[in-house]
Amino acid sequence: MDRMHEEDEMFRPPKYVVNSFSYSVHDDNSQLEVHRYGKCFYITMAPENFVDSPDIRQQYLNYLVAERSDATDDDNIAEDYNPEDFYAWALEPCLPLFETVAPAPKQNLKITLHDFLHPGFFYYSLRAVNGELVPVKSEGRGAGMVSLGLKLDDLAFSPAWPSFLPTEIEICITNPEDAIFASPNKVLVDGKAICFFKLYQPGDTNMALRELENYKQITGSNLDPDVRICRLLGVVKDDENQLIGLLLTYVECDFLTLACAVEPDTPASTTEKWVDQVTGTLTQLHKAGIVWGDAKPDNVLIYKNDDAWIIDFGGGYTRGFVERVKAGTIEGDLQGLEKIVEYVFSERAE
Repeated sequence: MDRMHEEDEMFRPPKYVVNSFSYSVHDDNSQLEVHRYGKCFYITMAPENFVDSPDIRQQYLNYLVAERSDATDDDNIAEDYNPEDFYAWALEPCLPLFETVAPAPKQNLKITLHDFLHPGFFYYSLRAVNGELVPVKSEGRGAGMVSLGLKLDDLAFSPAWPSFLPTEIEICITNPEDAIFASPNKVLVDGKAICFFKLYQPGDTNMALRELENYKQITGSNLDPDVRICRLLGVVKDDENQLIGLLLTYVECDFLTLACAVEPDTPASTTEKWVDQVTGTLTQLHKAGIVWGDAKPDNVLIYKNDDAWIIDFGGGYTRGFVERVKAGTIEGDLQGLEKIVEYVFSERAE
């Protein structure tokens, strides 16, 4: 491949997104979960599917050994292993299938939260046929069919929070290639309000109840609207009134947290500003009787104008920042704040 062709491939939009790869601990079977334009493909592989081609079977087993050693940090085996090589080997034969079942849209694709939560599922197994890898349709085993939605009492919600159906929430897509597997983090509500969407998973009931209670306190408090915290702007429920997730203030931060923003060359004036802002915000929260909870640098976002915002009122604690016995208390918040200050100035000093 010449250099010009390599550069062309580098800047070409991806053909699919590998969401996960899993393998059995009992045998040598494995599975790839692949997304493309609102469709989800489960591609299974097993040595018995490759008996017609010893070379393909051995290549698969070699990849699987490397994948397992990579997962366990076994440098002796996985030193030169690149998972992308394995995925390309397995999925290249599937490209015609992907392009037929999930063709690229001819115009800008509008994807709702409902589309994201309910993709079309397709199941295939890779087999060796006449010395080549071929995807063969197989029976689905229920993978990906996890039921979302938390059953909560209406008292858990504030009447001040509007409720929306997943069909009313549009996922923001900045670049056309993002539509291949659109992330639901940044969403558009009512065609105008941009929010951060937090999705709850099955089993998150207790965390959701804690978080909703904290946001009820924030909603009912006299906190200044300029206080730099994420606020709950609405909830997303399904047609059975089950909670799917929260619509929160969207902080334009490009995923930059305090944990990764502080570097040795960060100006002292900037780090001091961040510490002062976090301290000031926490003071106002405590005056309103509100506990932050999981106080740590990862829960401070750095806005595009370099302001520090406090996020995550779901409770819990992180070792090294808040002691377990102090979790969920003002004392725990102050302990976490002290550790945050230590972290900021120690990172800058290194």
